[in-house]
Amino acid sequence: MSSTRRERLRAATIDEIKQIARQHMDEQGAAALSLRAIAREMGMTSPALYRYFASRDELVTALIVDAYHSFAEALRAGRDALPATDHAGRLLATARAYRQWALAHPADYNLIFGAPIPHYHAPAEITGPAAAESMLVFISVLDAIDRAGQLRTADLTPELMSLLQPWIDQFGYEGAPAVIRLALAGWVQIHGLVSLELFGHLCVDPEEGNAEALFETEIRAMAAQVVRGK
Repeated sequence: MSSTRRERLRAATIDEIKQIARQHMDEQGAAALSLRAIAREMGMTSPALYRYFASRDELVTALIVDAYHSFAEALRAGRDALPATDHAGRLLATARAYRQWALAHPADYNLIFGAPIPHYHAPAEITGPAAAESMLVFISVLDAIDRAGQLRTADLTPELMSLLQPWIDQFGYEGAPAVIRLALAGWVQIHGLVSLELFGHLCVDPEEGNAEALFETEIRAMAAQVVRGK
């Protein structure tokens, strides 16, 4: 069913609000986001803008969901650029897509992975499913490796299983628990490297590509620890 002119105008206005909000976050940080400032830049009154977003928190939530969707889409594209049988390649490609998206979208990355926004509480029923998308991509890569009989696994203690169970339940995963353990461990490693780079905590020269070289070395070591024969 085709949309009406009013619906198209409303969608375009929402997109413009989000675009300006991302610019403001990039320049001033998410904590400084202001509906009044956005309305002023758009030549609107604040009450007029409230017809699109009832509060700053509602806008922040929409931006978070958009960021998570964009992030997951980038991971899927990285994964799917290689054949399904190239398990190590798909693992590396997913990790590289993580870093590439973060570097291309620093404001969005900071919004979903950076410091919490003061006085903002994300509605878990809205942001939770969106946040799970990206991890499910990573889990899918490791699950495929496991199903191919190429995943390096270790015995899990009862204590570790009790810690993993909430994650298994959260993602509705029915495969080997070791996949979730490796997904969490790999995710932490990738996230740590990218966050340290993005927030300027690596003692490297970005112009010389040292951060990328370090990242590549570490994810290849991770793949060698995860995939048999690598």
